[in-house]
Amino acid sequence: MKRVGILGGGQLGMLLAESIFALGARVNVYDPDPEAPACQHTKHVINHNWLDYDALSDFFQISDVITYEFENVESAALITLEHVKPIYPSVNVLRTCQDRVAEKQFLYSAGLPHAYFLVADSVTELQKHAEKLDYPCIIKTARGGYDGKGQWLAKTREEFLKIVKDPSNKSFDTFSVVVEEMVDLDAEVSCIVARPLSGMPIAFPIFENIHKDHILDVTVLPARIPQSVQDKIKSIAIQAAVKLDVVGLLTTEFFLSKSKSKNSFGIECDGWFIYINEFAPRPHNSGHITRSATSVSQYDALARILLGIPLQEPRPVSDGTYCMMNLLGDVWIDQGHDQYDSDLDLSCLNQHPQVIDVVLYGKREPRRKRKMGHFITHGSTPESAIEAAEAFKTALCRKPHLASNKTKSSKRTNSLN
Repeated sequence: MKRVGILGGGQLGMLLAESIFALGARVNVYDPDPEAPACQHTKHVINHNWLDYDALSDFFQISDVITYEFENVESAALITLEHVKPIYPSVNVLRTCQDRVAEKQFLYSAGLPHAYFLVADSVTELQKHAEKLDYPCIIKTARGGYDGKGQWLAKTREEFLKIVKDPSNKSFDTFSVVVEEMVDLDAEVSCIVARPLSGMPIAFPIFENIHKDHILDVTVLPARIPQSVQDKIKSIAIQAAVKLDVVGLLTTEFFLSKSKSKNSFGIECDGWFIYINEFAPRPHNSGHITRSATSVSQYDALARILLGIPLQEPRPVSDGTYCMMNLLGDVWIDQGHDQYDSDLDLSCLNQHPQVIDVVLYGKREPRRKRKMGHFITHGSTPESAIEAAEAFKTALCRKPHLASNKTKSSKRTNSLN
């Protein structure tokens, strides 16, 4: 029995484990948190911090192949261990994608479309950039940013200098910083490419993504953009995976604009300008939709690559539109749950027949803006699928009746992405 090690015990690792189990393999999980979703569903778990070289070494020893489910795994300890057991995607890919400076420099050197950017290694250098920039622009720390964290929008030179001089922004002297030209956004999309160790890469359909407060809120499939633009995006995403030499999954997030940027290098297709925002060398939040909408999910594809099983081109399983909506901790709190081990009241589910899948991650503490689950709807049109998703989420956010509460209590513009 082949043993697959997953670095990270979040929901992406949990869902990947399901696909690996379905192919008859064993899953090992490494995560500091014993309550992480994947740790609750997997027998073979090591709970130590990311800098514990001995624990990581033990984890590699009990695994035949390694992958990771998020980019914030510290890569330094993995450089030596990569020679012990294969890790896909490689540590070099991980190091590029977890550092915005390295990522932007890769886009530039590879000739891939991207927003114009400058790099600064200190507050002093940032202040010098103030005179070179067109506004508005976005400041992004090289490490540690996601869901809008570690990012600031500056609409004017004065706002830029105020952000830079703010003593609370200590990360400017800790990490390098990317300052990026703002692209006039008309749509955001993502494309997941699965690339095996040998054989041709495959690309999933293009997902249209809608963000709220810098966090992915809704994914729509098929994307509401021309097919010619979708084909071009697939081509660029495959090219990026090949140039990065990815074995595994590479999610490429794109900005789309109908207006040409002053300085940025975008690829034009039928009146749309295409820019790469960033990469994720792992399963992606937007790819949850593939569990219901395509013949092979993103998790199935990665499981096959890790186990040396041939890939199949993912196909839509039906006509119409699929919509994935994230469930954040806000829903639990709006239902009146603010304690550990709170159950989400799903009693309204039978009133929403367009909801075809609900996945709750089993995280113990609901917090606002924390991803706690997702669900998927299906409709004959994009509007129908999205309206059904919004209606179900609204119903979930209504507080249960008092009697129900008593019963439960007894149990105990560039998006800044």
